[in-house]
Amino acid sequence: MTTYDIMAADGGSKLRVTIRDSATKALINLDGKTVQLRYSLNGGTTVLKTMTPLDQATKTGQADYQFDASDLTVGGELIGEVRLQAGLSDQLTTVNRFHLRVGSALP
Repeated sequence: MTTYDIMAADGGSKLRVTIRDSATKALINLDGKTVQLRYSLNGGTTVLKTMTPLDQATKTGQADYQFDASDLTVGGELIGEVRLQAGLSDQLTTVNRFHLRVGSALP
């Protein structure tokens, strides 16, 4: 049996990430920072979505993205990364990409 991380066309799936400094492993405070989810489904076009940083006093480095039903229309492999401060002098992109298996619902 194959295990899927999320299902296509579901609007209730949430992705939570924790962002750390790649050298020190220290959590990065996201207060005042723009956080973007960048992903590609099945090798297609890179999609950009804005993530929501959580309360940095209690959940430092954590941000969420709530998928919309139209975000993932087919099953397959999602490859993603997170980018902070896109286009600015202090831009950071996650070193490790994540891979999610997107399942297709039964007809």
